[in-house]
Amino acid sequence: MEHLPELVEPVGGATLMEQAYHRLKRDIIELRRPPGDRFTEQQVAEAWGFSKTPVREALARLHRDGLVQPIRRAGYVVAPVTLADAAELCDMRTLLQGEAAARCAASGLPPERLFRLQALSSDDGYGQLAGPHLSERLKQNFEFEAIIANGAGHERLAAAIADIFDEIERIVRITVQLAPALSADRTRARHAIVTAIESGDAKRAGTAMRTRAESAKREILDALALSPGVASAPITVTGS
Repeated sequence: MEHLPELVEPVGGATLMEQAYHRLKRDIIELRRPPGDRFTEQQVAEAWGFSKTPVREALARLHRDGLVQPIRRAGYVVAPVTLADAAELCDMRTLLQGEAAARCAASGLPPERLFRLQALSSDDGYGQLAGPHLSERLKQNFEFEAIIANGAGHERLAAAIADIFDEIERIVRITVQLAPALSADRTRARHAIVTAIESGDAKRAGTAMRTRAESAKREILDALALSPGVASAPITVTGS
């Protein structure tokens, strides 16, 4: 079974609860409901023509995911994004994808998968991730990562990586709004990973992927630090 982030393979949902869950999740990830947005289950149900029950169940699931927080007698609020959360997600990405890249190189990819990975390793954009093609460029980036994750031959690892990218997507979209410029080394880093996988060099593939992920973490945290909310947050110190 192949595991893919939702942006690569959208999930509609078979039940009304699943439909409400995935629709709300995409609204939150794609910032149509930005951090701090407040709403009630009744407002969502009325807007979509759903009964309150599937919306309530969907919100309970989103609460478990950490995407919404209940407000006593006042509905829900979209969970904030913090530097600590972003750093932890990026660290998880580094650990999991570094291992996946090493395993992928060791086991090898089928020719058609390797060809697709090579095609996705180039970025012919105009120096920015932001703009009208943001979703498509993010989709291509996540597909690149997913090919490597699934090529590791470890289903639980691939599933965990897909989940991580669903969470990271919201953070990346916020990052792009704050700092839209692309790193000049982005394409070079992808090529290094593909070359190592193509040659079957597990150690080099793992190192190249971790280097790329750690660079992305620095970009994300530097961009989030530009947020007015971060800049105005009080500085605390612990007592000696």
